[in-house]
Amino acid sequence: MLLLVVGLLGLIFAIKARANGGSGLMVAAFVIMLLTTAAAIAWQYVSLDAASWISRGNLSASDLSLIFMAVAIPLDVATAISWLLVALAVVKGRRPRATAYPGFAGPPPGYGQPGYLQPPN
Repeated sequence: MLLLVVGLLGLIFAIKARANGGSGLMVAAFVIMLLTTAAAIAWQYVSLDAASWISRGNLSASDLSLIFMAVAIPLDVATAISWLLVALAVVKGRRPRATAYPGFAGPPPGYGQPGYLQPPN
């Protein structure tokens, strides 16, 4: 549940930062985090019935372990990707943006672009 709270708060702050020119990568990271956390919580509730799956005779223990692996691996990979995206967005957000020098208004008068004739003064 803590990851849901962190993901929701992170998404809110990332959307506010995105509106002010922040990275969309952070928004994507928190969306993935929320989705994988919600899927993991749902899977925990579904897997509570795993004992009855075996007792009904529909699945063997090896089938059940295969199902658990098939669900756990993609969830873990998606969680790792979301944390990597958060780390990437933080690193990317710390770099200064390339802007023009303060007060730069272009070349001084009389110096045009190369290849163009200057009008006589």
